[in-house]
Amino acid sequence: MSVTATLQDRLKGMRPSEAEVARRLLRNLGLIAGKSLREVAAQCRTSDATVVRACRAAGFDGFQDLKYHVLREFTSGEPPPPSARHGAYGDDIGASLASAEASLDRSAGLLRQASRVVLAGVGASYGVALIATDILFTLGKPALPVHNEQMASFALAPPVRGLVLLAISHSGETQFPVRVAQDARQAGVPSIGLTNEPGSELAQAVDVLVPTQAVEPPRGSYAIAPRLCQLVVLDLLFSRTGRATPAGRPR
Repeated sequence: MSVTATLQDRLKGMRPSEAEVARRLLRNLGLIAGKSLREVAAQCRTSDATVVRACRAAGFDGFQDLKYHVLREFTSGEPPPPSARHGAYGDDIGASLASAEASLDRSAGLLRQASRVVLAGVGASYGVALIATDILFTLGKPALPVHNEQMASFALAPPVRGLVLLAISHSGETQFPVRVAQDARQAGVPSIGLTNEPGSELAQAVDVLVPTQAVEPPRGSYAIAPRLCQLVVLDLLFSRTGRATPAGRPR
């Protein structure tokens, strides 16, 4: 398995601070090959210790072991990935689409079979849920966005046959969508989670995880890039949801 594939696969077992380092390294593995631990930590806006913990969480013995594997890949004929421009939307979107690819077909299958969809989110994630609601209606899927406990209780009230939950949280730790996902599981409602943190509570509470990979900018989580990543991944998901069946009949 390549270093890139290893880092992406291990993200789900990392703490948020470690996962943030891994996402930054995935943008530019050449950073590891050409710089010291201290320089990499400065580029990732974190401490030396956090970089080392991220390397170990990814299955390497430490920073030097990760560097060895990166250099071995580069010298074996595999070209290094292009240098990343931190803060550029294209980097975050491209990484998000790549990380979400493995779960899109399964998620689309759940949505195709759904007779109605509940979308749970708070704040900016609720805004994304509102946009997704409009798209789902164009696909013939009645949808209800919820952002508080009362609305969620109404949405998950029996009968739940044909219901699917789409829970959205950038951090994956916002308690409202986490609780809705937990309630959905208890009620036997299939759930899809859209989050940037594969190791988060939300990721553990849903049946299918659709991850994004936005790198947190210095100005904080109110930045637009994480929301663009959510919307682009949802756009691809809904595109697959609306595809025709093998027999040629739209679903």
